[in-house]
Amino acid sequence: MKNIYFSQGNLDNLCGVYSSINATLLSTEGLENFKKKYVKFWFQEIIAYLYKHRKLNAVHKEGSEVEQVEDYLGIIQSQLDNIRLTHYRPFNDKTRTTTAIKKISTLTKQPNTAVIIGIQGLHDHWSVIDRITTDRIYLNDSDGLRFLRSSNMPRIYDLTVEDTIVVKAEAV
Repeated sequence: MKNIYFSQGNLDNLCGVYSSINATLLSTEGLENFKKKYVKFWFQEIIAYLYKHRKLNAVHKEGSEVEQVEDYLGIIQSQLDNIRLTHYRPFNDKTRTTTAIKKISTLTKQPNTAVIIGIQGLHDHWSVIDRITTDRIYLNDSDGLRFLRSSNMPRIYDLTVEDTIVVKAEAV
């Protein structure tokens, strides 16, 4: 019998942590080039925060809530000297997925902007959008998920549009 190999997200449910880091890196592209040890420090600070607040075990088992992902962005912001990182949630639970996708497509074309999405269904996962075409949502994903087919929504998976987080970066 052949072994199955795993990658981030298969066992640890830390995709919210990775998505906040990846969104920061994407939104700061062209403003700052962070070294791996600096980014690793962000990860360690988020894990230390979760541990201190007795949330690490729950996040490890069940994943992050949207408010926690926002907290992670705040932790990363506290480590940035020359960059102001802001974020907001543009949609509510009544926003249609098709409307959200159109707006997200526009947002992802803006400079120094990244969009974190929540996915439910086949994948319960946090990811960062790279770009959107007519039939696919391409991702910068910590678990290797490359894209979502629009035709599979909401049958196989769906966006939790109310949990969408837009991250913007600017030099200060």
